[in-house]
Amino acid sequence: MKGIFVTAKDQTAILDLPEPEIGPYDALVQVEACGICNSTDWKIIEGESVAGSFPILLGHESVGRVVATGARVRSFAVGDRGLRSRLEDAHVPFPGGRRCWGGVVERSLVTDVWAKRGVAYNAFPHPQQIVPPPVSAVDAVAAITLKETINCLDNSDVGPGQSLAIVGTGPVAQSLLLFAKLSGVAPVVVFERRSEWAARFARLGADGYVAGEDVDPDVRAILDCGGFDRAIEAVGARAALSRCLQVVKVDGRVNLYGVEPASTPYLPEEQTDPRVYRAPVAEAKAHDRLFDWVAQGTVCLSDWISHHMPWTEYQRGFDMIMDKTANKVALTFG
Repeated sequence: MKGIFVTAKDQTAILDLPEPEIGPYDALVQVEACGICNSTDWKIIEGESVAGSFPILLGHESVGRVVATGARVRSFAVGDRGLRSRLEDAHVPFPGGRRCWGGVVERSLVTDVWAKRGVAYNAFPHPQQIVPPPVSAVDAVAAITLKETINCLDNSDVGPGQSLAIVGTGPVAQSLLLFAKLSGVAPVVVFERRSEWAARFARLGADGYVAGEDVDPDVRAILDCGGFDRAIEAVGARAALSRCLQVVKVDGRVNLYGVEPASTPYLPEEQTDPRVYRAPVAEAKAHDRLFDWVAQGTVCLSDWISHHMPWTEYQRGFDMIMDKTANKVALTFG
């Protein structure tokens, strides 16, 4: 079988590797789609994250069908569609090879951690969960980011009657806005350097969009009264954290969702500001809530995938993410 690897800084390739053996608590997954992460995948390729040896098997937004199960698996059955299938470092057959997280490959594994622990399915959070039918594989790719951002918002200590600043314009920032509005947070204002995403955020319900220093009177009034109650850094960039600290109140809070690049980390004095914290993200806690919204028509997963293409055309997908002609790309298998 084949997978997409980073073979050196700024170099990628499709390489062969053996199909993984199934352990007693594993289920073998035929991967159907894997999303390109607009931030993490690029930072790995550019050598800005997970420093170490090559090659690195990419992919943490995978979706696929279970085709075989180990003897002790009880939470997955053949035909189930599972999220976040992956491989381990031991599955990468090259000297120094590893995975991060190893999902963009033709076949991978999900592990029945519930059977291992002797508890009921969903008794504790785990990202390798079952996608309810009739959600398609391509649409299910979007669920991974959406679940992460629901839980991020849960951990941002913000609710109705409080103001929220979101710094960033990618899929994370967009979904944070959607779920903040569904939770009754207001006003929610997006801060970014350029104006090109303003229409998208307006459709999602943003109460304001600030491009650079072009601040409208309503947002200026909030800033003049001390700033926003809460802010979320949704980029993973030094400038984004600085912006959050500029617009949040002196007694506000800034949740770091993004992960900064190794070459330009957050400024130490800003990262240690008492308003700044990084809440753990447990996306699995939001699984049922998201798919309830999908079933109700409140959330349309297909709205969150702008492009999908055969996985062998992955470089085109990466290029579209880099030049911002795509919002979210799903690579499809088979």
